[in-house]
Amino acid sequence: VVGALPALAFPAPSWWWLAWVGVVPLLLVVRAAPTAREGGVRAWVGLAGFVLSTQYWLLPATGPLLAVMAAGIGALWVPWGWVTPRLWSGAVTTGRMLAAVTVLPSAWVMAEAVRSWQSLGGPWALMGGSQWNQPATLASASLGGVWLTSFLVIAVNTAIAGVILGRGVSVRILALGVALG
Repeated sequence: VVGALPALAFPAPSWWWLAWVGVVPLLLVVRAAPTAREGGVRAWVGLAGFVLSTQYWLLPATGPLLAVMAAGIGALWVPWGWVTPRLWSGAVTTGRMLAAVTVLPSAWVMAEAVRSWQSLGGPWALMGGSQWNQPATLASASLGGVWLTSFLVIAVNTAIAGVILGRGVSVRILALGVALG
């Protein structure tokens, strides 16, 4: 269910602003995994829910194979889920916060890049694509395309999760500064 939440940032509801905070619940669920392997499984299931909720319109053509497709594509986020508990197990320090804001968006964008190959259906439901009608994000899109915009959206989600998880004031201030930046 928390994996499907970011799907509301895409049309038809087109709640573009939800993309900037919609991954936080999934990130917190994956981070709470007792092992890195369990984190990978949680990310896999969560992103399978995302794929199902963004590709519901394929159901008449694919039938029950849509669930198989969603599970296969959701597996691309296993590395993202594997690294999340490894970075954030225990106390979230300043160093871990900075590493997470760099590594987690990178892993997300790598999964999106693989998923966008034509043989896997093409570039549909990329997180940066949810910002297509926002003038403020056109600058990042003109510099790095949808990939940079996706990176920034996931970095903000990661920073917001860092504000929630951070134990010290300095970690929370750093995370808030990254999110606002």
